[in-house]
Amino acid sequence: MSEKIAFIFPGQGSQSVGMGKDLFDSSEECQKLYQIMDTALDFSISELCFNGPEDQLQLTYNTQPAIVGTSYALAQEMIKKGIEPVCVAGHSVGEYTALAISEVLPFETLLQLVRLRGQLMDEACPAGTGSMAALIGMDKEKVEKMIQDLDLSDDLVLDLAGLNCPGQVVVAGHKSSLESAIARVREFGGRMGVMLNVSGPFHSSLMKPAELGLAKKLDTCDFIEPKYSVIPNVYPKLTNDKEIIKDALMKQLTSPVLWEDSIRTMIDSGVTKFVEFGAGNVLAGMIRKIDRKVKVLAVSNSDTLAKALEELSE
Repeated sequence: MSEKIAFIFPGQGSQSVGMGKDLFDSSEECQKLYQIMDTALDFSISELCFNGPEDQLQLTYNTQPAIVGTSYALAQEMIKKGIEPVCVAGHSVGEYTALAISEVLPFETLLQLVRLRGQLMDEACPAGTGSMAALIGMDKEKVEKMIQDLDLSDDLVLDLAGLNCPGQVVVAGHKSSLESAIARVREFGGRMGVMLNVSGPFHSSLMKPAELGLAKKLDTCDFIEPKYSVIPNVYPKLTNDKEIIKDALMKQLTSPVLWEDSIRTMIDSGVTKFVEFGAGNVLAGMIRKIDRKVKVLAVSNSDTLAKALEELSE
């Protein structure tokens, strides 16, 4: 196949009750995979994905393994049909799905790491005190000036948390800091600000306790060279170096997600088609704002998987 295809995986916010159910019903291998997930996590993540309740699925320590497991199952179905990527990347927790597909660590180990990651993130900042917001019409320089000029009190945090695509920057921190940023975004050249539906201030300095706890666990894991080149969120360059990949994971929780740079890296390397695996198409929308010339296919269920396979096999 002459075309270069990249597999990409979404992060928190892409979850929904029913995710993975139709694939489970139609694929024996997918059924086995969800059984592996249930065993690895010591509870029925499959039941939670398929039937909810939604309030339980929205809990960070449940959401993250649900997203990783479902995205992984979808991507494995495509690989089974003979379509493989030249490189992989994931947005935030989606990076763990990318590493699972690349076989850097066993799938079960990565699921357990993601479950722990969610628990540590949940514990790092008291519920209801921190969150994230997307600032529309902003860039890195404008946001950095905003953070400096808002003159927040020393006990309040507002950090750059993600550069998703042109005109969309994510910030994280205490809710009152985010409210100030949204209220004054026009003063700094932006159009509007929107609070994100997440349970904490991810990719900010408020996640430092979680990062330290996760790093201790990651340090005990034996990473191997990836099957497919990886683009980490923290170092948006193609790499097959297991030590760089490991170090990037250790720094990910308090560092911005450099998603636009990651996508441009893949395009510059010759990627012409992206396949997003997960419940939704958030990443597809971002990529279209980065470069409208590249093709993006969103795979969220059996139907979209079949359509993507047909197009990629032409």
